[in-house]
Amino acid sequence: MTSQELRRHRRLDRPRERVLQEAWDLLVEKGLADLSLSELGRRLDTSAGHLSYYFGSKNGLLLELLRWSEDELTENLRVVLESDDSAEDRLHGLCDLFFPRSAGDPRWLLWVELWPRVLREPTLRDAREELDAVWREALATLLGEMTDEDVAPLAQRMLALLDGLSVGLLIGEPGLTKDAAWEHVRALLPG
Repeated sequence: MTSQELRRHRRLDRPRERVLQEAWDLLVEKGLADLSLSELGRRLDTSAGHLSYYFGSKNGLLLELLRWSEDELTENLRVVLESDDSAEDRLHGLCDLFFPRSAGDPRWLLWVELWPRVLREPTLRDAREELDAVWREALATLLGEMTDEDVAPLAQRMLALLDGLSVGLLIGEPGLTKDAAWEHVRALLPG
């Protein structure tokens, strides 16, 4: 068993993790439109009301599901950042983690669904900022190794570029590949 499979099985020992794994499987299988507390309750043999107690609403479920998927990425990001590779190679590793795995990547479907919702819900807005900060700080750290200039504006610009390129990759924009997206990022590097 791989470490990811072991972690998944360990997660399923806990009821909340089981709910999130089932929600993730439902998202992968049917898409975001059919991810409802009612359908999830049917799959888990429990009521939507019981799930509402834990998540509050579909927004709460989506947010917890996004945090759950981002936790694994954050672990992988830490490994990339702590490697002995050059700053540019680590930045490339960061981009590999950040970009969607493929068109229709469920993690990115969650992001796209939550972005417009943050306009109406302060809790979601705060959570989005917290999750984005991890990536922005990692970018700033790597960029800081490449230049002595203030890297905060460049990290913000680069994060916006990564988001935009990720949406293109998510929807399968013709001609856009992860390699091409990386070249767009490289074009912003200092020096």
